[in-house]
Amino acid sequence: MIQAIGSEQIFVTNLEQFMKSADKFIKSYYSGVSDENHVREMMQELKNLVLDTDLQQLEIDFQQNCEIKDLMADYHDSSWY
Repeated sequence: MIQAIGSEQIFVTNLEQFMKSADKFIKSYYSGVSDENHVREMMQELKNLVLDTDLQQLEIDFQQNCEIKDLMADYHDSSWY
């Protein structure tokens, strides 16, 4: 079954891309070849991650998942005779 890409998956993809950039930055920083341009690049990557993240939608999705889990737990608890 094909499912629509959710906001969680978009967030994870954006986070993975950011982590690749962060890893590259850390390696260059600790190798001693880091300069001001590398710091600017990293800051821009961080800004891009924040801009690409819909925190409000992630919070809504999280609350819905919690409610579904609670409802399912209540259903299973009430089904015991």
